[in-house]
Amino acid sequence: MNTQARRGLSRAQIGALVAPATALAALSLPLVVYLPEYYTASLGLNLALVGTIFMVVRSADIGFDPLFGAFMDRHQTRLGRYRPWLLLACPVIMLSIAMLFMARPGVGAAYLAVWLGVAYVGYSILSLAQMSLVANVSHDYNERSSIYAWWQSAFAIGMMAAMLAPKLLASIGVQTPAQRMAAMAWLVIIAAPIACLVAFFSVRERPVRETENRHGLRDYLALTGHSTVRRVLTCEALMGLASGTTSTLAIFFFTRAKELSHADVGVLLIANALASLVTTGLWSRLARSIGKHRALAAACLLNALALCVMAIAPAGNFTRIITAQLMVGTCYGAVSLLPRAMMADINDQLRLANRADQTALLYSLLISIWKIGQALSVGLIFWALALIGFDVHQTAPHAPGARAGIEGLYGLYIGLPIMLCLASAWVAWRYPLTRERHAEIMQELAIRDGTPAEG
Repeated sequence: MNTQARRGLSRAQIGALVAPATALAALSLPLVVYLPEYYTASLGLNLALVGTIFMVVRSADIGFDPLFGAFMDRHQTRLGRYRPWLLLACPVIMLSIAMLFMARPGVGAAYLAVWLGVAYVGYSILSLAQMSLVANVSHDYNERSSIYAWWQSAFAIGMMAAMLAPKLLASIGVQTPAQRMAAMAWLVIIAAPIACLVAFFSVRERPVRETENRHGLRDYLALTGHSTVRRVLTCEALMGLASGTTSTLAIFFFTRAKELSHADVGVLLIANALASLVTTGLWSRLARSIGKHRALAAACLLNALALCVMAIAPAGNFTRIITAQLMVGTCYGAVSLLPRAMMADINDQLRLANRADQTALLYSLLISIWKIGQALSVGLIFWALALIGFDVHQTAPHAPGARAGIEGLYGLYIGLPIMLCLASAWVAWRYPLTRERHAEIMQELAIRDGTPAEG
């Protein structure tokens, strides 16, 4: 057995392991928050068309995740099953982000669709490899919460860096949309290879004991029928749709409904990430105390409450708006880290049941479900905006006809996510794989394998 796993990982090893999350965050948030608006308001593409492209590309990309997850689980290299893919994902991400974020007027729908698809493939490879590697190096229930708390903190740092780049440029007079997008692109291009190299050379994988081959399409579909898996995936789908809705509408909601500037929106997003960074460790401690599933339910309820506070914050009152945004940010770490830690526990449950390690396959399911929520949010929300007659070029909130659009923004940005958060809290509370049950599973695995018990 791996003695490193018994002792637990050092802080240096955990820091290296989660480093690629900074690059993932610097890519993912601007991709949803800034890119759709850039291609509509600055590059002139039709609003509904951009929404459709995002939805179709992300939906098509979902089919890539299980195929690649099964490939990772099935193929062991001299360097491990997951570590080599950290490096191979970098060129894909670097090229696609440059093409997407540095696009100029004249590009069309095909250009956006192609490079968006390439970006999502790179994102899938990197996130699958990293999350599978995290699950591989520790089988301890509590340590997993801690590692994924570090992962979420690294993700929050990446988000803050991405949001600070255009803000810092604005402070020195560089404020055009093209310049802001280019700044965010360069951040990813520089950070991704550095972070992946650090993780690659700092962490070693555990040996794989399982011998059963359960990595095909039938096995992937069978996982969705497992009750424990299904509950985590349902929470992920609901919160993915909620998060995608607020991310997609953030620029429109805060500049139109709350009457803030684009620079102020950047500050709000940074505040969101900062709140997540500061409170992620608290959610990890709460998960150790009451269990991951109860901590997740609490976070979903708090998120719904925070959105209520945002709804009553007066337009133009930056202090009250950022207070509400800080409340939203405190929930973000929990709804991100806890399902990932819970999925690692589920893999132990399935290893005991069928002697197959399906780590990457399980995480491909988790990523796919999140993508479905994000894809549906962009497509459906942009369609909804078009149906209510929302004008992306109308910046005056008190102009004739603008009121209906603002009311629609409130319904979509506040009402819909609240309902999704409440539904997710109910599902999480009924989750059956508790800490006590996981300890029993690890004891049974230890007896079966003839190794000291973990977790």
